[in-house]
Amino acid sequence: MSARRFSNTNDLMDRWFHHIANAFAVIGAIGLFLLMCVTVVSVFWRYALRDPIFGIGDISSMALTVVVAAGVAYGAVHMTHISVNIFPGMIGRKITRITDFIIRVLSVLTCGYAAWALAIKGSCGVSCGYATQNLLIPHMPFYFLLSASMAVVAAFLTYQLVIGIKHWNGDDPFEDKM
Repeated sequence: MSARRFSNTNDLMDRWFHHIANAFAVIGAIGLFLLMCVTVVSVFWRYALRDPIFGIGDISSMALTVVVAAGVAYGAVHMTHISVNIFPGMIGRKITRITDFIIRVLSVLTCGYAAWALAIKGSCGVSCGYATQNLLIPHMPFYFLLSASMAVVAAFLTYQLVIGIKHWNGDDPFEDKM
């Protein structure tokens, strides 16, 4: 983290993104705990009592949606997603400045579009039939959570893009050091 410290404004933005990502992590941990409890209860009921619980798949899929949304936001901000960066060793920093810019712009556009599309899709709600099959749990809040997660990723990528442009002739604090 110390390599990325380069101004008070950027420290503030870093902390802001980390707080948001950590809030998503708490939400994801709750979702994961719920998913674990549902699975344990479901397995016990199915195999010990020989009476499967109706709608358990609906609860599991919605809990998993929460975990995924939290993981995407947390992983992006804390840079835990796996990536293979072969270009810097092969073509040098002059070219990777350009490729970093292009990839970041495309990533911002992709994540921004995904956030927008999820919000639009989620806003239709139950009237469009967006509910789970058995328990009719509405998908709307889960679409909005996924949308918020993608919006955080898009905002963080925009932040990386701006910092990358600001440090065009120097070391990009978000670039992997090889």
